[in-house]
Amino acid sequence: MAPRRLSRDGSEEARLVERCRQGEVEVFATLVEMYQDDVYRIIYRMIGDREEARDLAQEAFMRAFEGLATFNVKKPFRPWMCRIAANIAIDHLRRQDHPNDIPLEAVFDAGADREPPVPESDGPEGAALSHEVSDIVWRELLGLQVNWRAAIVLHHMEGMSYSEIGDILGVPRNTAKTWVHRAKGELCRSLEGVI
Repeated sequence: MAPRRLSRDGSEEARLVERCRQGEVEVFATLVEMYQDDVYRIIYRMIGDREEARDLAQEAFMRAFEGLATFNVKKPFRPWMCRIAANIAIDHLRRQDHPNDIPLEAVFDAGADREPPVPESDGPEGAALSHEVSDIVWRELLGLQVNWRAAIVLHHMEGMSYSEIGDILGVPRNTAKTWVHRAKGELCRSLEGVI
């Protein structure tokens, strides 16, 4: 079954939340269906482990369900849900002894969902080189400090504005912008001479 389309103004999500609040808890499954890909993708891109991302995505939806009473139905549901997902990923990374030490297998696994930006005319050599470069970039991305990684994932991979990132991460817009720029700067420095 294809995921349901999101409503542009958030009215459908607001109706579903209200129905859940009134005791129709089974309709929460519709919200899960609508946002499961977004939630999983955000968590996975931040932690680099598929199985752990699945578990944390379930935890994010459980936390959202438990917090439905606090959700303001006049605001969009997606940023609220993405904030929960990002916070769960950040909390998970902070609980680890070394949050920037992502296993090498996770780095290469993280690259499995990406398509190399190589035209077909470049042939197998170009595709192999593109995959190698992509893996190096992913390794460096996963090595960034947690807040910077979250900001750059949300901005460059999820296409969110600095204001949206600030709302999700609970910081001012300018802080989110600073984190993105610092993350990009750090990535450029670490990749200098490598690619």
